This record gives sequence, structure tokens and C-alpha cells, in this order.
Amino acid sequence: MSDASSAAEGYLRALAGDRAVLRRDQAVAIAALVEDRARVLVVQRTGWGKSAVYFVATRLLRDRGAGPTLIVSPLLALMRDQLAAAARMGLAAATINSTNPDDWRSIEAATQRGEVDLLLISPERLNHPRFRREILERLVGEIGMLVIDEAHCISDHGHDFRPDYRRIGDVLDLLVTRRLEPVSVLACTATATDRVVTDVAEQLRDVTPAGGAGQATIVLRGALARDTLTLHVVHRDRQDERLAFLAAYLRQRAPQGRSGIIYTLTVADAERTADFLTGAGCHVAAYTSRLDPAARTAIEDALGDNAYDAVVATTALSMGYDKPDLGFVVHLGAPSSPVAYYQAIGRAGRGGQPTDVLCLPTAHDATLWDHFDVAGVPTQPEVAELLAALAAADEPLSLPRLETRVNIRRTRLELLLKVLDVDGTVARDERGYAATGTPYVHDHRRYERLLEGRRAEREVMLRYLDPMGTDCLMEVLTRALDDPDATACGRCGRCTGVGPDVEVDDELRRAAEVFVSSVDLPLKARRRWPTGLDALGHRRRGNIDRAAQLAEGRALTGTEASGHTEAVQRLLRQAASGERLDEDALGQVVDGLTRVLARWPWQTRPRAIVTMPSRTYGSLTRVVAERLGELGHLPVHHDVLAARPSPAQAEQGNSAHQAAGALAALELVGDPPAGPVLLLDALRRSGWTLTVAGVLLSEAGAGEVLPLVLHATTAG
Repeated sequence: MSDASSAAEGYLRALAGDRAVLRRDQAVAIAALVEDRARVLVVQRTGWGKSAVYFVATRLLRDRGAGPTLIVSPLLALMRDQLAAAARMGLAAATINSTNPDDWRSIEAATQRGEVDLLLISPERLNHPRFRREILERLVGEIGMLVIDEAHCISDHGHDFRPDYRRIGDVLDLLVTRRLEPVSVLACTATATDRVVTDVAEQLRDVTPAGGAGQATIVLRGALARDTLTLHVVHRDRQDERLAFLAAYLRQRAPQGRSGIIYTLTVADAERTADFLTGAGCHVAAYTSRLDPAARTAIEDALGDNAYDAVVATTALSMGYDKPDLGFVVHLGAPSSPVAYYQAIGRAGRGGQPTDVLCLPTAHDATLWDHFDVAGVPTQPEVAELLAALAAADEPLSLPRLETRVNIRRTRLELLLKVLDVDGTVARDERGYAATGTPYVHDHRRYERLLEGRRAEREVMLRYLDPMGTDCLMEVLTRALDDPDATACGRCGRCTGVGPDVEVDDELRRAAEVFVSSVDLPLKARRRWPTGLDALGHRRRGNIDRAAQLAEGRALTGTEASGHTEAVQRLLRQAASGERLDEDALGQVVDGLTRVLARWPWQTRPRAIVTMPSRTYGSLTRVVAERLGELGHLPVHHDVLAARPSPAQAEQGNSAHQAAGALAALELVGDPPAGPVLLLDALRRSGWTLTVAGVLLSEAGAGEVLPLVLHATTAG
């Protein structure tokens, strides 16, 4: 064994324990990075030890006098774990991310003094003007190695392509043009198909300063099958049945003492699922993007100590979380991509212990898949509208100002601006965004290729979830990743023909039925008018007067299926098409609303009902209001508010246009009743129509206004 190899083994044992031994590909990668300053792509399953490669290589490079390692990672949880791991090897690590901007200057100064061995940044920092201008330029001249974590994100073909990752190409170019000697580059991922591997390897390919071919990327790729995982797909038709199964499963698993993770597709699903499981006697916590960093860290630590039966989480707790003894992973709702699913379940079985992996698909999964399939793909009309607004401005526009000039929702607008910024069509500084004058060329072929890839992934996922399917579940996933060694695992539910042995008792079933039918969906009130409404013809700004703000409202149904969903959806369809309303469905909906009203903890009982005008659903709203009024002995007022001809709220892309549309569409035509009133509507989308109605009623003396809707597409 060479001195370098012996040193590498010693550093690995400091990191992973006295029995740790370098894998062959780990040794090859470390030697290439340290001895040859090569560019290396490592594609290995989760838990294989990719991070050990760059920790050990960093230590060896620093021993030789090289500069610090710059790690680009999208995972804050991973950053926390790696800061701790680095210390075990005597490496000083620091992170620059969105949570610590006040520390950037001190961290940069420590890096320049040679006091930082590993600097971790998120890809979003590469798109931050101040970071690029003040920090990145100097770092490029100093670093000894660049590490790109989750490198599949570089590729258009990657399941989790992120526009900010395209900035890494700029860093690679700078390493060639600014440095006389080659700089080691390591890219790592656990999820890369053949197309992704080829694409990323080509993007990493070293070039000479004169633009020559340079040295090819070294690709080290291993088998992806996980022999510690037992995969199952559990089909339950209704949400109450799925929740009851989960509670029974947790009760069965709790005595084993190994906490697990239950993933949901939305924040609301995570919070509601945690509420039910807590009520069923399970010790769980919800972990979502709504938590502040301190709360996230506390839950991660408690999960690591097996203090919970499970944590119910969105992907906010995903790739970066490392718990070797994780007891199980359950997905309540299926991701659209087998590659993304494989990566998520990679949290399990890392410590060598057998681990269950379950997926419980739901009826609304496909709707979410449709949304995410197109979420990252710009359209020509959107880009044209955005660039025209920027070109017409005399100065850079902030996001709020830009929203008043384009009918594009905020999250979509932010993504478009990132794409155009990386393309060089838009420039960003501290004031906002401006057009550069560089023509935009819509890459039809590239975006169609993206959509084709997502459609293909969806077909694989449907095969994985098929209740009549016979293919090994692990083999379906690893073949989707083009693993040449993919074969049947012999352990999954398909291979054995045996599903999880979970007995759900009648009491738990009844509790789940009651929960799903009676869960309250709160409607949070809007507190501020969007910025720039005067540009859209409305003189409303700042905070909505407290007396005119809506009270917290309630919805009977939301995005998650409940016991009332089928009846509500049937009535909405019938009202929209002018059909006669189904009496059974009406009875069920009115009964459900009556129960919602009975649970509502208002301070003063409403004295009347006011209906929202609607050309589409007005007939349904009127009928439901009359029946509620009769049951509650409340007068019903149909002619207090009227609708002017205007575009539908569904056509308004962002908050500014939604608020402006509602202000233009509604008018007060009658005297509102005195005292607290229920404001009844069939459908809530943005919340701005109800908000404007509440302002009009309150300003005319109605007092407190409590919104009540049949269905909310954005509850909470």
C-alpha cells in the first residue's frame, strides 16, 4: 500500500470507524482527484460513501498545501451533517446559505486566511448577485477542489433539474480560464440514468484554456439495488383507510424502537396526517417547509434519537437526512418519478439493517404529477410577456412591481426569471431584474425532451404502482436508472406475494372515518393588499384595515379527498353545466356544513348569510344557503353583492392580478345585514374574491364576516 493510500485509509477510519475500509471505486476516485487533479463523476447508491470520497480527498489535498474544497449542495440538512463529520477528520467546515447572510463576510475572511477547509454553499448562492460579485470570483482562484453534490440536477434529463445548477458551468469555465494548473472536480449522485451520466460527464469534461478537448471525465458507476430494503405497494381506496393503516402500522412498529419517516406530497397532507396519528396515540411530528431552521433541527435530532414513532414530512426532509438505523420509510402519495422515489427511499437501510419501504398511492397523485410535470418548463407566451414588461421599464423591477405588469403567478415568475438569468436574457442586481437585450430563443427541442422524459418516468411509476403488476419492485426502480445489474430482489411484495402484516381494528377504522369527515379546513385571511395595485387601476395599498379583514373561515373540502369530496365535486359539475342538482349530494353537503358550523369556535354567532355572486356556481350557492338558513333560522341575502363582467379568477396568474380582478368584478348593490355574517361561496381559489367581498361588506357596516366555502383549492 502506498503512503497516499495508507493515509487515505487512516482518514477514512477517523471518519467512519476503526473497521472502515476503502471501497475500490472510493480509492480510485480519491487517487484521481489527489494525484491527477482529475474530473470524476461518481454514481453510486445512497449510503455507499460518496461523501467519504471528498472528505478524504480534501484532507489529502490540504496536507499538500491545496486550497479549500468548495461543495455545492442543495441540502441544508446534509450541510449540518457534513459540518459535524468534517470535524471528526480535523477539517474546519463552514456553510454559506440563505439562513446565514450576516455571517458571509466573516466566513469569507476565514476562508481567505486559510482557516476553512470545506466551504458548503447551496446552488442558489451561485445566482445571488452579491455572492457572485464579492465571494465567488475570489474563491475560484483559491479552491483546491470543487464538489458538485446531487449532480443529476445539472442535466436537463435529471428528475430534479434545477436552473440554479446551470451556474456551475460558469464556475467550471472560470477554473479553466483563471487557473494555470488543473483543479480537481468531483460530481456525485445516486440517481442517474445513462442519458444523465453521459450529459453530466460531457459537461464536466476538462477543456484546455485554448478550448481544446482536454481530459475526459472519469465515471465510476456501481450497482444500485439495495439489499437491505423490502419494498411494498399498499392499496387502500379511501383516505380514512390509508390513515387507519398507517396508525396500525406505527403501533405495530413502535416497540421495535426504530423511528421512521412518512412522506406526503404536500404540506397540508403532512400536517393533517400528523394530527390524525397523534390523536390515534402515535408519537409523531410534522416536518415541512413552514418550520424555522431551529424547529427543523430539533425534530431531526429527536428522530435521530428514536424519540418519535415517525416524522411525517414533505421532501423538506429528504436527500440530506442521514439516519443509519431508520426503521422504515412510507410514502402517503406516490412521486411521479421512479428516480425521485428511489432517491427518497435511499434514507432507509443505510446502516445495513433490514428496512421496510411502503408506498400508499392516493387518488389525487396524478393531479399533482400533472402540475409538477410542467412546473419547470417555460412557455413562449410567458417569456414574451415577461421580457416585454422588463424592456418597457426604465429601471430594474422587483418581483412585487413585476407582478403588476405580468399575469404570471409568483412561484412561476421566479422560476422563469432564474431560467432567463442563466440564459443571459435577464440580469439581476439588488434592485431587481432587467432585460439585457440578448434575444431569447425558445429551445423547443430541449423542453419537449424534458416533457418526454417525464412522461416516460410516469409510465414506469404507474407500472410500479399497478395492483395487478408482477415485476419485482426493486428491479422496476433500478432498471429505470439503467442499472446494468438490475435483477429481481426476491424480498419485495411482488417477489414473495406477501404484503405487510398489519391488522387494523374496528375502533381505528371508525376513528379514521370520523377524522376524515370532520377535519376542519381553515381559511386564513388576507392581511395586506398586493404591492402596486395602483398600476392596475385600484387605489388600495398596504395593510387591509383590521376591521375590514375577514375572520378565519372554513372549507368543507380541500385538495385531499374526504368523505364529502365526491358529493361536493358532483354538485360543482352539475352547477357548472346547468344540470339539476342531486338531492342526495345536497343533503350530504348541507349536513357536512352544519357539522362544520357546530364546531366553529366563533365568539358571536352569525346573524345572517350572504351569498357570493357567481355565473358558474350561483345556483348551487343559493340552494345551499337557503337550506342552511332554514336549519339555523338565519335570514339569507342573495342580492347584497353583484358580479360585473370580468375575467375569471382562474385566469389570473398572481396575487396582484387576482386582487385587481376581484376589485373589478365585485360591487355592493344592497345593504348588508347587521352583525356577524356568514359569507357563503361554492369555490375558493386565490382567496381574493372573498377578501374583497369582506372589505365591501365591512366598509358598509356588516361587522365581522366569516367565509364558508364548499371547496377550497388552497386551504390553510
